[in-house]
Amino acid sequence: MSDLLTNLNPAQREAVTTTEGPVLVLAGAGSGKTKTLTHRIAYLVEQGKASPEELFIVTFTNKAAGEMRGRAEALLGGSLKLPWLGTFHALCVKLLRREMTQLGRPANFVIYDSGDQEQVIKQVLVTLGLNPKVYA
Repeated sequence: MSDLLTNLNPAQREAVTTTEGPVLVLAGAGSGKTKTLTHRIAYLVEQGKASPEELFIVTFTNKAAGEMRGRAEALLGGSLKLPWLGTFHALCVKLLRREMTQLGRPANFVIYDSGDQEQVIKQVLVTLGLNPKVYA
């Protein structure tokens, strides 16, 4: 076993080494959540409990996802590929694109943000001969 457990407090060590079932890590800012999760990823892979493709790692921001990916890769020598590490939105879109053809729909759909939606509505109004400034 590598030194993955070095410098972890008892709660972090428990979260990292629990290999059966899910583990929920709830803690405040700066408490070591990312460290714990990246060490858990590395531990599960190193111990042969999961391959990187079997791990589904969800976070809230692209910044956090990038940080987690970088740290996990560093812990495992830089060659790790984690296809299912990302934000809720990114992973859901990835799953939808992968499975969309099962629903008989194309996988090359586009998701509009609120600005995109407003632009489409304005284009529809213009196409219908209506003034977008009158119809907010």
